[in-house]
Amino acid sequence: MNKTTYNILRSKIFVLGFFAIFNLHATADDLSIPLEHFSCKSNQANFSISPDGKHMLIGNMIKDNECDIERNYDKRVEDEMRNVGLILLNLDTQETKSISRGKGSDRINSISSFGWINNNRIWYVPRFDMGKKAGAAFAINLDGSDRTTLWKYGEGESTYPYWMDYNDPNHIYVANNSRRSAIFDYYKLNVYTGVKKVIARGPQPKGTAFTLGSVSHGDGTPLAIVYDTGINRDILIYDKASEEWQKHFTFRCQKPGFMPIGMYKGKMVVAGSKFSPEGIVIEENDTNGIYLYDYKTRTFGDKLFQDPEFDAAGLTGSCRTSEGSAFTNIMTGDVDGIGYYGMQAERVFFDKDYENKYLSIKSVFPDQNVSPVASSADRTRMVVLVWDTNEPGEYFYVDLRKGQVTSLFKSAPWLDRNKLSKAQKIWYTARDGLKIPAVFTPTKIKTDRNYFVILPHGGPNTRQWIGYDAWAQFFANRGINVLQPDFRGSTGLGASHYIAGNKQWGLKMQDDLSDGVQWAIDNGYADPDRVCIAGASYGGYATMAGMTFTPDLYRCGINGVGVTDQMLILENFAQRKSKRQSWDKEPLLEWGDLYDEEDYAYAKSSSPVNFVKNIEGAVLVLHGSNDRIVEPRHAEDLIDELKKYDIEYMSMFQAKAAHCIDTCGERASLEYMGIQEEFLDKYLKN
Repeated sequence: MNKTTYNILRSKIFVLGFFAIFNLHATADDLSIPLEHFSCKSNQANFSISPDGKHMLIGNMIKDNECDIERNYDKRVEDEMRNVGLILLNLDTQETKSISRGKGSDRINSISSFGWINNNRIWYVPRFDMGKKAGAAFAINLDGSDRTTLWKYGEGESTYPYWMDYNDPNHIYVANNSRRSAIFDYYKLNVYTGVKKVIARGPQPKGTAFTLGSVSHGDGTPLAIVYDTGINRDILIYDKASEEWQKHFTFRCQKPGFMPIGMYKGKMVVAGSKFSPEGIVIEENDTNGIYLYDYKTRTFGDKLFQDPEFDAAGLTGSCRTSEGSAFTNIMTGDVDGIGYYGMQAERVFFDKDYENKYLSIKSVFPDQNVSPVASSADRTRMVVLVWDTNEPGEYFYVDLRKGQVTSLFKSAPWLDRNKLSKAQKIWYTARDGLKIPAVFTPTKIKTDRNYFVILPHGGPNTRQWIGYDAWAQFFANRGINVLQPDFRGSTGLGASHYIAGNKQWGLKMQDDLSDGVQWAIDNGYADPDRVCIAGASYGGYATMAGMTFTPDLYRCGINGVGVTDQMLILENFAQRKSKRQSWDKEPLLEWGDLYDEEDYAYAKSSSPVNFVKNIEGAVLVLHGSNDRIVEPRHAEDLIDELKKYDIEYMSMFQAKAAHCIDTCGERASLEYMGIQEEFLDKYLKN
């Protein structure tokens, strides 16, 4: 066994033993993490390996990766974090060469994105120059010769490479929206002259539309686009002969449908339900099935894969993104497999050679999630990201030919991983029998009581992240057990779980949270009189719904940028929210429409601000004065009602912050953390 790999394995065994000792004897002083460490933003790094595996490009922030809070409220982070340099590393000789230092008089040398054109030539895009309202992309040989401007763009314009044909060293394929801002056209671009040739014009949908995804042929010609056109999703196919886009299939949000996610051996890979060539459902799936699909004959092959509990890819309920996706072979463009989130990060492989190589790497990190982020064409050299609930992320370079594993970059190195809590993925059953998955983070700190926080996610039509969560870790590090459920209405768990949340704010969606609290009580993780509820956005709504509709359950509540009045959110939603987007129809279906008499009554009866007098515990209100998603009026009206009924509360408004709590600027996040600690000490622990 390679020495580097051996050392990594030894350290992991030691750490696991170390956790066991801490779990038995830890005190708050032993494990306490400073608030600043939860609020500091880490540097980031990006990696790209050449197809032949001989070189690696590394994009790195030039600022030292250390915890230092930016004190200026007008800035989210230090200016230096916006300066990204680009380094070329020879993987055989370990020699490095600077492509860009990442800084200049006007930051024009800071790198925004980059990649490989062929084994000897790269492309890169410096950060957009806001002062000059101009940007450009460049190509250059590894020896620094033959620098070419690939494209220029102005404010509001965008160009991006969508396909690299590594068998053609002279061209790449790019999409550009300079002709119509909402629609992209497709070009074949010469990487030595910058001359581009039109491959296809983008379609022009009727009315407003939002692109949900697209698929291309292996020769760079676009094949399919999926548009959200309101409550419908349209699949359009590009016909090379006529050079026109033709509507191929239409399905409705919350009805059976399917979504192209890639190509495999000349056929589409699709996620969803199975249909006849005439468009009749012949196999309706709750969680999305993965099929090969012949778009020419409109026929489905046998089901390749389906997770019975989670959507592996596509759209949950034909409506909301499931977060699963395909990963592809960089040489052929064919789908090699599917990556998605179940109770952990899952990968399903079509390519068995890739699977064997991945499993070899995964065996080095058996208790953590491993995500490949860069690879040579033969996948013998890779960069992988290792992450988990107690691991904010560390990048490793893996050379399978030499059996070497080397650490490249560690996110938030100031966070002591031994002091972070490892979360568990659990299921509990709601009162009507619905299975609810949740992330449970037990505290390591020995306390006199089982303090407990239920932390519902925002959205609400999203799902709970299963990686490192600074907010959950903050609670756990202060001696509090944390539960983060995927209540009904959450995505990624199939159509029925998602649709079950329709117009259930404050009703069954809230029951799911109450039942999660009961699970914690029944299993000895929560004292019934030491339970707090916290959340941001919809989670803030759920906090106030819990405090007003089930007041005997909660000793306290932390409402971060939360909705308190559904009438304000739903009032003229489509007109206010977007004139150039189409996603405004889904919330009317999911959350209610004030022009409907029943929905109007529902919105009024489920608005916590109307029932503040029911609250029995204390409330902390956190809101950004610059919030344009949930306007500060929600918090202001709530505070007026809290004062009116003489209910104990604390509050903090951040003048420069928007719709955020733990992801705001560093100083705002730190101050939000500080007042939460004060609030919990006063109202949960006393």
